[in-house]
Amino acid sequence: MHKCVNKSTGNVSHLKQLVGDFFPYSQQTLGFDKPVTIIFQSDAANSSKILGKTAHYDPNSYEIVLYVDSRHPKDIMRSLSHELIHHAQNCKGEFQQSDTTEVGYAQKCPHLRKMEREAFTKGNLIFRDYEDLIKTGKKEVDIDFSKSGEPKMSLQEWKNKELNTLLMKKWGLLKEDKGSECKEGFEWQDGECVELQQESEEEKGGVEGIESLTTTGLREGWAGRKISIQEVKEITRRIMERVRKEGK
Repeated sequence: MHKCVNKSTGNVSHLKQLVGDFFPYSQQTLGFDKPVTIIFQSDAANSSKILGKTAHYDPNSYEIVLYVDSRHPKDIMRSLSHELIHHAQNCKGEFQQSDTTEVGYAQKCPHLRKMEREAFTKGNLIFRDYEDLIKTGKKEVDIDFSKSGEPKMSLQEWKNKELNTLLMKKWGLLKEDKGSECKEGFEWQDGECVELQQESEEEKGGVEGIESLTTTGLREGWAGRKISIQEVKEITRRIMERVRKEGK
């Protein structure tokens, strides 16, 4: 009942998978019976505007255009939920030939204002209900990373992976350019591949003695000490575990 078309400059494969899971939920809730094309669109000039466009629906072609540049995926999904309300309205014949979507239409036309109010209200609520099903564990969403050679993982694992990557970049232990990798025995540091140095037994003792972490940094005694990527991963795991516990 839906087709995704990527006309953006980015990789939206994970977003497509989330759309694929959300779409049937929205369709079941709203009861629309016609297929729709969902277009992911880039527009650099639009994305730089504070009041730029986020999405729009064409009732004649049954197309939803989502502007994806510099936007959080959750915000894009809210826009999709909003536009699917308009699609449902169109399937019920609520759009009229005289309807126009020029600037100010929601203030000038009572009929369109009513339709827009419904899209804002129902669209946000439907996506919120869908999101809460995931957060409460009543619904599981899988994100498939097989195209990049990574295993299939849940949405929560995907979020954890993203946090891990951001922390490693923050500490300068993960290069931004994925075009090439360091050879064995080397690791990426400060923009270049550097040969790994063997640590003495005394130096290694500093890692074994760690017992707790804070969200502001490493415990006293580690300051200024270079650590490996493997150690960073373990630190990141403990930070995320603590964040999850504090969030409950």
